[in-house]
Amino acid sequence: MKTVALIETNHGNGHHLTYLRLFSKTLLELGHQVMAFYPEPDELTTWIQTHVPEGAEKLWAFKLNKSKRRKIPLIGSAPQPVAVVDRWRHVASAVRSASQKIGVSPDLVFFNWLDNYLSHYLPHQVIDYVFPYNWSGLYFRPGVLRFGERSVGGFGELAHYAAAKSSRCQALAMLNEELVEGLQETLGKPVIAFPDITDETPPDAKFFLTKEIREKAGSRKVIGLIGTLSKRKGILTLLETAHQSTQENWFFVFAGPLVENLFNQDFDQRLTEDYLRVKQLIESPPPNCFFHLESIPDDGKFNAAIDACDVIFAAYENFPYSSNLLTKAAVLKKPIVVSKGYCMAERVKKFRFGVAIPEGDVSQCIQALHYLCNQPEKVETELNPDFEGYQSLHSQQQIRHVFESILSHLDTQLMAA
Repeated sequence: MKTVALIETNHGNGHHLTYLRLFSKTLLELGHQVMAFYPEPDELTTWIQTHVPEGAEKLWAFKLNKSKRRKIPLIGSAPQPVAVVDRWRHVASAVRSASQKIGVSPDLVFFNWLDNYLSHYLPHQVIDYVFPYNWSGLYFRPGVLRFGERSVGGFGELAHYAAAKSSRCQALAMLNEELVEGLQETLGKPVIAFPDITDETPPDAKFFLTKEIREKAGSRKVIGLIGTLSKRKGILTLLETAHQSTQENWFFVFAGPLVENLFNQDFDQRLTEDYLRVKQLIESPPPNCFFHLESIPDDGKFNAAIDACDVIFAAYENFPYSSNLLTKAAVLKKPIVVSKGYCMAERVKKFRFGVAIPEGDVSQCIQALHYLCNQPEKVETELNPDFEGYQSLHSQQQIRHVFESILSHLDTQLMAA
């Protein structure tokens, strides 16, 4: 039996709480003890008591918020490498305090969103000095995809993942499976493809939004952009697609909060204009569009909104990463439209459950919807979607194998020491 500390300081958006719950559940079911650090620990403990009651006594949950970025005289906000070191110190202090309180220290600290603890120009020796625990983590958005490679003059390359060169780093987990082999060769330690899991709670049949969507859609096919609405999610492409498709038997649903700060930025007039255009369409919606601009409160309701659609739109812009919307589409057996050239397109091609279009290409989007909405027989015979295969590869069961692999490597390292 091991004691694993899970670190998650992101709260109130995305899938962070879902991941913390599922990681905790998996480790408890494997017989391990869990120290969980989260801004609202009751949201975890209450869920665990319901879903893993026999493991609740092996869970300790502690409150941990993000560390505040300190100010440096004459400079202002601390530079990124300094801020990241402060985050490591912040977690080390929290783990040390919690360990003293319960009389147990973690064998492994796992960062659920490791990206917050990595930076260019930060050698692993600095992290070794401030963080005395064995660690691992899930690297969501690899720096090479975000920033490209960087180097520092005569000091050699200090990649975004340089902290992982530490002997205390037991393994890295990544959603982008195409990068695993290269990074593993570079680091000389396990790099594991992590399943892009989702909460598979059955759709909430009583959710008012799905009834409203179906009533307004009538016999029309429903194309849905579900989740946080922003330019990056391709909302402008889908709005223009709807504008050019009023003669089609299609109904477009935009469900989720509209994130103003990703549009309305004073330094970019074009973004401001884009946001105003979206707002105008929302205030006077075309007859083939429906807007629900509130957060969808839980996974049963979110899954119900997905289930109300015939096609899912996920043609994101400049997004080379994974998205668990693919997993939701596979679980609920919904064809999906994604952007070409990235991880999501490769997966959709491999498992044949959608169409990839050039990023922002409205005419190609319309063609894709003609195919997916109007020719279901051709989709079934030509694509022959493998929803089950994708769901299995990215199922919650796969989390067990990842943690077993990381903890097995830890055992090997401890025996060799």
